[in-house]
Amino acid sequence: MADTCTLHLLHTNDLHSHFEKMPQIATCLKTRREQWESQQEHVLTVDIGDHMDRMDVRSEASFGKTNVSVLNRCGYQYATIGNNEGITLPKSKLDSMYEQAGFTVIVGNLLDRATMAPPAWAVPYAIHTFGELRIALLGMTIPFSSYQNMGWEIREPLPVLREQVAALRSSVDIVILLSHLGYPTDCRLAQEVEGLDVILGGHTHHTLPHGERVGNTLIAQTGRFGEHVGHIRLVWDRAAKQIADVSAELFETGQYEPDQRLLAFLQKEHEWAHASLIRPIARLERDLCVNWTEETPFGSFLAASIRKWTGAEVGIANGGLLLSDLQRGSLTFAQLLKSVPHPINACAVTLTGSQLAAVLEQAIQPQIVHRELRGCGFRGKIEGWMAVDGLRIRYEDSEEPHIVAIEVNGQPLAREREYRVGTVDMFMYNRLFPDLLQGREIEYFLPEMLREVIASTITDTALVQNAFLPRWEKVPSPGSGHAIERSKGDER
Repeated sequence: MADTCTLHLLHTNDLHSHFEKMPQIATCLKTRREQWESQQEHVLTVDIGDHMDRMDVRSEASFGKTNVSVLNRCGYQYATIGNNEGITLPKSKLDSMYEQAGFTVIVGNLLDRATMAPPAWAVPYAIHTFGELRIALLGMTIPFSSYQNMGWEIREPLPVLREQVAALRSSVDIVILLSHLGYPTDCRLAQEVEGLDVILGGHTHHTLPHGERVGNTLIAQTGRFGEHVGHIRLVWDRAAKQIADVSAELFETGQYEPDQRLLAFLQKEHEWAHASLIRPIARLERDLCVNWTEETPFGSFLAASIRKWTGAEVGIANGGLLLSDLQRGSLTFAQLLKSVPHPINACAVTLTGSQLAAVLEQAIQPQIVHRELRGCGFRGKIEGWMAVDGLRIRYEDSEEPHIVAIEVNGQPLAREREYRVGTVDMFMYNRLFPDLLQGREIEYFLPEMLREVIASTITDTALVQNAFLPRWEKVPSPGSGHAIERSKGDER
């Protein structure tokens, strides 16, 4: 028997339902596995979460089961979950998503609140053996507070990880963490948890061509959207009972021919999903058009829908959330998915009049309207104009716009009074509007996403008609000598 054995780890992260890459990934995984196993070397194939993204019709229609089928067909052996699996699916859908999984789901910091035990579809860790070589695989997902509102108990990963490593380290040879926590957290874990050999990371979409060493731990991450497959080569010294060598690299997915069977399967899934989502949900009498830089009836309707859904006095939402027009005539859920693909939910917060005014003043500054947004579930390009409902606002349109007056449901805004404001949960995570974060009694309305909220409210004829009434009114700057000009909403 040779004095060493070689283990290959093939890993992906943050596919976000970019199914167009999966047939090439399938070929990469298959050819590499065959190559190394023919040399009597060992292979493990793992995914680090956010494989699913409900912006794709196949993931939306199947609630992620198409993703599981793809992972099965590609030969994955282990996976952990990302926030797109964990908090964009209702609990019942997540509970059933992995029913047909041919791989093991590992997540150590998630419990079912009903039982305070790991979910039935996952294990807190796994031990994989190749002969005498014993490998511990741990899994952690980012502990967003939204889990608590979805029927889950989410725990901070560091204490759980320390406990697991302490319990397992003496009985295994290698410890590998599947981490959907993000690169900065991975670096911290490598520094603070003794005994982690490899961290396979995700969530922050970092591309690490050769991994990074932090202490005795190698951290690897492949970027996003299936552009790369990660490869860790680990040589185990049997006599010394230690890792003799470990290295990381990335394979470019585009260099591989697509797997034809998987291509055909995905095409059939797309046809089925599209057919299931083209069911009519309403009939529109007028177009609802998108414009990210000014007030529109579609934006106003979104704000009104959130206000109605949350029972708030005021509704606010950024127009950049709306990605395509809704044409008059029959409206289908597939059209809503295209227009509002975000895994974003409504929320409500109590603000003082002063805080609300500060948010609105900040929102109309050009650098905010045109600001590029990434993360926090946002699937668009820029922040966009702030759509409102329950408000009438007069503002000076200048290089530095300034609000002159605000009415709340027909009454002047009272700066000391508190108002219940319905908005989007993204604002509670991206910290774009600090005054929102200072509000009280934040309530998240889960699990329905914005498109599902719209699907519910779009049949309210009065709500749609009222959205064509303007909320924002331009006034001339002092000394400009121009007549008052209303925003384009007046012409709708």
